[in-house]
Amino acid sequence: MNCTCNRIFLASVLLAILVVSIVGCESNRPSEGSRNAGEHIKNTVVAVAETTPVPQSKNEDSADDPAIWVDTTNVMNSFTIGTDKKGGLATYDLNGKQLNYYADGNMNNCDLRYGFQLGEKQVDVLAASNRTTHSISLYLVKKGGVLEEAHARVITSKMQDDVYGLGMYRSAKTGNYFVFLNSKAGEVEQWQLIAKGDKIDAKLVRSWSLGTQTEGVAADDETGVVYIGEEVAGIYKFDAEPDDSTVGKLISMSTEENPDMHYDIEGLAIYATDSVNGYLVASSQGSYSYAVFERQGDNKYLGSFRIADGDVDGVEETDGIDITNIALGAQYPKGMLVVQDGYNYDGEELVSQNFKYISWEAIEKLFIKQE
Repeated sequence: MNCTCNRIFLASVLLAILVVSIVGCESNRPSEGSRNAGEHIKNTVVAVAETTPVPQSKNEDSADDPAIWVDTTNVMNSFTIGTDKKGGLATYDLNGKQLNYYADGNMNNCDLRYGFQLGEKQVDVLAASNRTTHSISLYLVKKGGVLEEAHARVITSKMQDDVYGLGMYRSAKTGNYFVFLNSKAGEVEQWQLIAKGDKIDAKLVRSWSLGTQTEGVAADDETGVVYIGEEVAGIYKFDAEPDDSTVGKLISMSTEENPDMHYDIEGLAIYATDSVNGYLVASSQGSYSYAVFERQGDNKYLGSFRIADGDVDGVEETDGIDITNIALGAQYPKGMLVVQDGYNYDGEELVSQNFKYISWEAIEKLFIKQE
């Protein structure tokens, strides 16, 4: 082969590589049809605000699970925390502006609880499932979007598969604080938090398995139950105390017998209206939608909704969610739902993933009878 042929051959190879690279870079963009997944669900709301995107490529599945910290002295200084499973944790104000970023490992899920007794003071604690160290990372949550590392040691999971979903629980019965942790293989662990000087340790108090991949966790402190999503099965309800049975109850209409539910079942969160009543919300990733169940009784299914395009782009393929029932100013008079957005768009351009803020009042109007 002469020099001219070599140059032509090399150019052809480079062009082919470039085409493959371009196609590969677009592999995370949903197809034209998939952006309309769940379009039969007619109930829609729009996001009020969105966060700064995570600092990863637009083609990375990176943002995952949010938590909401409410500043009880001035609710307008409340903020959200979002996991970046390719890098760490970020905090955002109520307008979505990033306050801080903590590159502490590949954080999958997070949750928080208030008033943990640490020495002579009460502190607010955030727990996160750290896939880099196969552990539970613990932080003190402070004003201004500040997270201060608080684990006394690396709290290593005993599970064989990757740590994945996580939720916190404060027992109304004993006052003890717990972290529920699960894995891609469906393993579940319950850890009790223990003060150790100015840090926090944990001990494993219960473990069991659901059999297949789990993630979403939402514990109901007041009623003493914990909900765990088995991604391709449905939502299970367990008693939450460490000496309780590990036999759970599958919630009716949380499976694909419900035409509005399409796997995977991902984020779970609770909106309380009093000590017993309220709503359990689950993200149905395959239908780009959110299912609403009653919190009380047998968790009756009420319906589903989607987050459509508005001033802020709509939401597809949500992973984690969180809810607060505390009013956060005029935009969120009855609280706020925060969801991860699997495909974040700036106009028609796909950009890095982020989190969206939705007023609970808009959701309430869809499902709750007005008095």
